[in-house]
Amino acid sequence: MADPIEKGVTRRHTFFCTDRQRHSSATTVIGVVPKTITVFGREIAGWIVTTEEPVIDKTITLAEALDDVGVRHDPE
Repeated sequence: MADPIEKGVTRRHTFFCTDRQRHSSATTVIGVVPKTITVFGREIAGWIVTTEEPVIDKTITLAEALDDVGVRHDPE
C-alpha cells in the first residue's frame, strides 16, 4: 500500500489585487488576468492572480506536536 501522507504537494491561491508585483514576486505565478470590479459603486482595475506554493512536507508526529503543550511562547 502506498504511503497516504502527501509530500511535496502544492497549493494554489487565486485572488484579486491592484498591485500584482507586490503579491506575486515571492511565489510561482500560474496565471494573471486583468479584471475590473465594482466596490461600493466605484470601479477598480486590477488583476485576478493565481499562484502556486509548496505545502509543508514534514510529517509532525503526535509526540512532537504535544512536546511543548502548556508552554506559552506568545508574549501577549
